[in-house]
Amino acid sequence: MRIYTNNNVPLYLQLKEKIIKLIDEKELKVNDAIPSEPMLTEKYNLSRTTVRKALDDLVNEGYLYRVHGKGTFVDGRKIEQGLVNLSSCTEDMNRMGLSSQYVLLKQEIKSATPTLRSNLNLLQEGNVFHIERVMYGNESPVNVTKSYIPYQYVKGIEKYDFEKESLYKVLKETYNIKIIDAVRSFEAVLSDLDNSKKLGINEGVPLIMFEGQVKAQLPDESIVQLEYFKTYYRTDQVKFYINQFR
Repeated sequence: MRIYTNNNVPLYLQLKEKIIKLIDEKELKVNDAIPSEPMLTEKYNLSRTTVRKALDDLVNEGYLYRVHGKGTFVDGRKIEQGLVNLSSCTEDMNRMGLSSQYVLLKQEIKSATPTLRSNLNLLQEGNVFHIERVMYGNESPVNVTKSYIPYQYVKGIEKYDFEKESLYKVLKETYNIKIIDAVRSFEAVLSDLDNSKKLGINEGVPLIMFEGQVKAQLPDESIVQLEYFKTYYRTDQVKFYINQFR
């Protein structure tokens, strides 16, 4: 497939179609490195801006992923996560053989707003532990989560490094808190400027937003609303399924 400068189709779209064809025909396989921007510029006699536009689009559409300092590679599969089960995104990525990690954006103790008090069933004013993290799969941003927990149940939790620690593991092993139920709703939303920067995508790209409340049993066996969270998933990185017969 050649790229024609006298074609009515924009040059960057022609380059995109060329790369997608190479992927579809298995000439470029999953995790293969594609030629660098200078190599593509020289090979097809295109401007650097045209090449970068084509590659940026292919990354945003899930065909390619970038690894800082190493290059751009063919993306092969989306992370599959069940809508009904309570397996974590980390567990699902590990099951598929993908590497995962968190980048911590915020970790603080703050006053609960009226909205948070309502979502956490708090009858009086108090503090919450607020944590915000971006999850990466194979070094590409997958989702961003904002989570809130009443501080009265987890005093001292701010000393943990949740870029390295599992939140639910700390709750279970340190605070003897048992997760017993979770209710999640989801809807399609468009990425705002804030989420776009955190997820490395263009503003206005479709996302799946989960809003959830987690119920738990405390060491004294009382049942409380432990956590309220919002998670925004990139739709080019994750697909969800329902197992109807479980």
